[in-house]
Amino acid sequence: VQVTVLVDQHDCISSSRVKTITPSQNWVASKAVSILRDSPSMGAKELQKKLHEEHSVIISYDTVWMGKEKALAEVYGKWEESFEMLYRWKAEVLKRSPGSVVEIEVLEIDGNVYFHQFFSALKPCIDGFLEGCRPHLSIDSTALNGRWNGHLASATTVDGHNWMYPLSFGFIASETENNWTWFMNQLKKAIGDPPLLAVCTDACKGLENAVKNVFPNAEQRECFYHLMKNFV
Repeated sequence: VQVTVLVDQHDCISSSRVKTITPSQNWVASKAVSILRDSPSMGAKELQKKLHEEHSVIISYDTVWMGKEKALAEVYGKWEESFEMLYRWKAEVLKRSPGSVVEIEVLEIDGNVYFHQFFSALKPCIDGFLEGCRPHLSIDSTALNGRWNGHLASATTVDGHNWMYPLSFGFIASETENNWTWFMNQLKKAIGDPPLLAVCTDACKGLENAVKNVFPNAEQRECFYHLMKNFV
C-alpha cells in the first residue's frame, strides 16, 4: 500500500511566527551601564541575579558576561584603547610632575607595535624616599590573572613612622632576570645609587641577579615572610 495524499487538519501555531523574548547582550549592556557606574566591581553572577530581580528575566551567564563587557567598554572605554592612552598619560605626568620617571617598553613584531612593559616613579615619591626614608627597599610582584596576564611589580620602603611608603610600580611580562633587570634599571634612573642601600626580595633568582647587576653595592636581604613560608 502506498500513501500518496494525506488529508488532515493542521491547527498548531507555526514556529516561524513565534518571536523570542530572551534578552540579548545589547539589552543586558543597556541595563548594566547605570548599575556598573555605581558598582564597577560587580561580577557577572551578581549582575545576573540583580537583572532577574529587577526585570523578572532569566538570562544565561554567558549572555550576562558578554553584556557586562559591553557595558564596561561604554563606561570606561575598551581595554585595547587603554594601552594607546599610556603615552598621553606619560606626557601629562611629566608635564605636571617634572622629574618623574615613566618608561614604556614595546615590542615590534611583523611591523605591529605591542605593549610589553611599564614603569612609573613619581617625583614626590622619589624625593620623599631620598630625603625622608631609610635606605631600604622591598621589591616584589604579584601575578595578574585578568584578560592579559603579567606581573604588577612594585618598590616600597619604610618612612620615619614605620609606615609603608610607595616608591614605584610597574608592569613586567613575567618574573625573568631580563624583565627584572629592566625594572631595576628604571628604578636606578629614579633614585640613583644611594649609599648604604639595602634591598629586600623573596630570593627569586631572576630578581636576585637583577639587583646584583644593577645595584652591586646594595646589601641584599631575604623577605622573612617568604622564608617562613618555605618551612610552614
